[in-house]
Amino acid sequence: MKKFLSLLMISLMTCGVASAEERIFDDANEIQLEYLEGKTFSQRHVNNYNVHYFEKVTDNGVISYWRGLTFTRALGYTNPNKDGGVHHDSQGVGLGPAFMLRWDKKVSGKLHGSLDFSGSFMLYNKAHPYDGRAYGFLWRLGPRLTWQFREEDSISLGYLFSHFSNGLRRHNPGYNTLGFSIGYTHSF
Repeated sequence: MKKFLSLLMISLMTCGVASAEERIFDDANEIQLEYLEGKTFSQRHVNNYNVHYFEKVTDNGVISYWRGLTFTRALGYTNPNKDGGVHHDSQGVGLGPAFMLRWDKKVSGKLHGSLDFSGSFMLYNKAHPYDGRAYGFLWRLGPRLTWQFREEDSISLGYLFSHFSNGLRRHNPGYNTLGFSIGYTHSF
């Protein structure tokens, strides 16, 4: 099994555009701050204020894999149709491990475009949203523009769609959001 994993890592590192040496030493850390609004899609009016910390694990020259941690503060209410207009508090604070896949393409000069997909397993301080569970999954997908202003530093702006739910089939009060993310990345 160890031999198989070693061969897999070598093959991931050798495919793509960048050299293996660049990928091994391209240690990058990124922090993202975002506001995602949830009034658009349903009777769940929940806004998320998120902080994501990611550390680059591997990069094959086209797609990079990141791992990290997500902190979220959700504010808002739900208004299920069956309740006749009653607002239910759906606030919560959550923390959990995260991963991100990033497809990156150089646009011109110091400007890069990417498509980010990330997932976080969240543990909340209480059931979230109303009538939910104290845990859930936060999925995000969207484009990001990155300006590399120094060789080791860059800033970015993303526009993301997210989905939160607990993943259960019978009782799954999830919600969707749209919003903006700003990021700062430093490579060592």
